Amino acid sequence: MEIVKLSGSEFEQASNQLAAAFSQDPLIGHFLCDDKAAALKQMSRALLNFAQPYNHTYTTAGSLKGVAVWLPPEASQFNLSQLWQVVTSGLLTVPFYLRWDRILNFASFISTEIRLHDKTAPEPHWYLAMLGVSPECQGQGIGGKLLQPVLEEADRTKMPCYLETSTTGAVRFYQRHGFEIVHHGTFAGREYWAMKRQGA
Repeated sequence: MEIVKLSGSEFEQASNQLAAAFSQDPLIGHFLCDDKAAALKQMSRALLNFAQPYNHTYTTAGSLKGVAVWLPPEASQFNLSQLWQVVTSGLLTVPFYLRWDRILNFASFISTEIRLHDKTAPEPHWYLAMLGVSPECQGQGIGGKLLQPVLEEADRTKMPCYLETSTTGAVRFYQRHGFEIVHHGTFAGREYWAMKRQGA
């Protein structure tokens, strides 16, 4: 199975796949409006737009079966260019896809995640912003393949990787690929984990 970089012409299909992959996520689902499919698609598309300039979003060649959205170490250094990316990507529209009575809770959770991220991964690192495999293609090793380009680069440069997840199945999956739990918490009664992988 060949892993290639996602092209802009594939963003529509990729956002649909990511939305399907996260449709049962317990923590994300807690915040979303009734039309969860539309909300997830919009959020996925905005993230793809934001990550596009860094050119580290990967998929399967030929037929899209999954997507891995990575942000490289330089993405963590906030600047005016990155602020413009936030504006133009569509990330500012995310609140419109949340339940109105949970927008403040969402903002609180994001603030908590940012502080946790800064505390547990203060050094330059790769950030796995999103990894999703089409439901009908899960269990075939595709997720692991999608991780490899950046994990290999991280090992070559001895650079750590960081991510957050909210299911025990995902925790076990990432542990098989060298990630370790650096934080386990709960928010609105739902569990979440921060995980980190040290470069070899």
